[in-house]
Amino acid sequence: MSDLMDLVDPARGHSTDSAALRHKVDQKIAKREGPGVLPGRRPFTYVLAGFLALVVAVSVPVLLRQQSDDRLDPATDGPAALPGIELVVPLASGGVQTGAVDGNTIWMMTALAGQLQKIDAVTGEVLASYTVDGHVEGVILGADHLWLLSYSNGGEVLRFDPTTGRVDMTVKVGGEPWWAAWFAGSLWVSNDHAEMLRISPDGEVLSTQRGQVKGTGLGFLWINDPATDLITSVAPDGIVGEIAIPTDGQRTQTGAEIREVVEAGGYLWLSSGEPTSTTVLRFDPQTGVLDPLPVAAGSWAPKGFGGYLWLTSRFDNVLVRVDPMTGALKQYPLPGKPGGLLVADQALWVALYQPGSLIRLDANADLVETGPIVASGGSNGHHLVCYAGASISETAPTIILEGEAWANYGYWSVVQALIARQGYQVCADGYLSDDLAEPEQRAADLARDLDGLGITGPYLLVGAGDGVHTVRLFAEDRSDVVGVVLVDPLPLGFESFYNNEVGDSRHPAWLDLKTDVSDSLTGLDSIPLVVIGQARTAAYGSETFLEFAGGNEVRDYWQNGLAFYESLSIASRTVTSADNGLTGIVWNEPDLIVRQTLSLLAQLRPGSDSDE
Repeated sequence: MSDLMDLVDPARGHSTDSAALRHKVDQKIAKREGPGVLPGRRPFTYVLAGFLALVVAVSVPVLLRQQSDDRLDPATDGPAALPGIELVVPLASGGVQTGAVDGNTIWMMTALAGQLQKIDAVTGEVLASYTVDGHVEGVILGADHLWLLSYSNGGEVLRFDPTTGRVDMTVKVGGEPWWAAWFAGSLWVSNDHAEMLRISPDGEVLSTQRGQVKGTGLGFLWINDPATDLITSVAPDGIVGEIAIPTDGQRTQTGAEIREVVEAGGYLWLSSGEPTSTTVLRFDPQTGVLDPLPVAAGSWAPKGFGGYLWLTSRFDNVLVRVDPMTGALKQYPLPGKPGGLLVADQALWVALYQPGSLIRLDANADLVETGPIVASGGSNGHHLVCYAGASISETAPTIILEGEAWANYGYWSVVQALIARQGYQVCADGYLSDDLAEPEQRAADLARDLDGLGITGPYLLVGAGDGVHTVRLFAEDRSDVVGVVLVDPLPLGFESFYNNEVGDSRHPAWLDLKTDVSDSLTGLDSIPLVVIGQARTAAYGSETFLEFAGGNEVRDYWQNGLAFYESLSIASRTVTSADNGLTGIVWNEPDLIVRQTLSLLAQLRPGSDSDE
């Protein structure tokens, strides 16, 4: 076989022969066509999902069944009860989850726990768990082995033998391994220095050159070659450039940096590598036309399945479905922070970074959509996304959702979609980065961007965790705040108290109010307030807390905090959640938040005496 590294890219200065290319691609597809092809569609534009070689995949989604328009009854009890979810497999921990599929076996790697889990794709049973040394963020299947991409020790690939349950070989790759694919009997890996290695099944580095692996599709490997400024095809025989996508320093003609290339519906799909991008590119290899499609911010992990392209958004916490022919989009909310997608046992699987889980999804279920986005914007990294249904009234409050500082606005995706479906405008507040803004900054950014988007009061504020501090600051001295719902509100000084008492830092950063700021706040007076908190028998935090906090000082501190927040208004009430505190009420009991918010909205209507 010709070696790629010995070839000069023939695509440079090359104009594609569309007719010849169309014939060649149609021949490839014809060899694979079967019962899945829809009548009336040209073979080129409909390729069976699952043709793709398995590449790196990371966590993903959960969907809700469409409710009737005249009532709300989510009736959920954790992710497993949400319509559309067939199985939920708890993973070793939160954090980055990557996986690969071998028949009816799913292999999932949890980077933070250093644990590789073997899962039955039919039953969801965890068949085995293996401890792996190194920070692994990629799993590739090839030559009856798993190839684990490890950031440890300067960057290496670990060859894992499923029959023995051991790593039997380590290959240094000269830097952190970013992207990889199994293609033409070899492992292709590119590192963070833009070097691309081809590795044989026995671990020999066959060749090295500048470039980056972008993915597979239409029977080709797709690479970016800095020497040619092209994303080009590599055929199994080593021929380069039969199809070329013109780029400029890894940027397409539309200006979006390319992170990954996959095939779906006879097209190639190029996902952006820029974390806040809202563009996915559709490339027609016959015509050379590159079409940008707007999707949710931070969309990635594209996967062809069931005749559609599927992506997840790590900012909006939604699953995106794209019709390859029309480009029409549908978005579905996820109760967790998603990453990649897998296809196993003829089903779409979604992994969630937070809470750590792998979900088998019925993609044919009648799913809740996010609703139309009526406003989206912000500045300095702050972002506000507003959904709305058919308006109940022009004077109805706008609901503002303020989450944990460590979470972005997509934290609320399920709650936001369900409330918006009842006719209200619902805005989720957060940031497009992992940087933590202090409560004072968050409140100022929220006020500024509401004004900038022309979203005026009255407002009903819903805050979770340390988002309670932002809610209190925003509501201070405002007459347009007409109601407040607090979900698991973080007690003042809780992080310091918790760390001192428990000695356990395995939790996200919990922001606090400065003492002088807290003392200056006047409370909510007579503004209607609902405090949703865990029962005294429930725990909050890590496993260490579960062992430590069996009715002791930490639990008392938390419960005293709930009592303090209830005292902020003379028109308050407390609702008890059954959640265990490890995954959170927002993701585990979204229906409880929705019901209480709608109840408070009903209470605020003129002439209403509703109280739940």
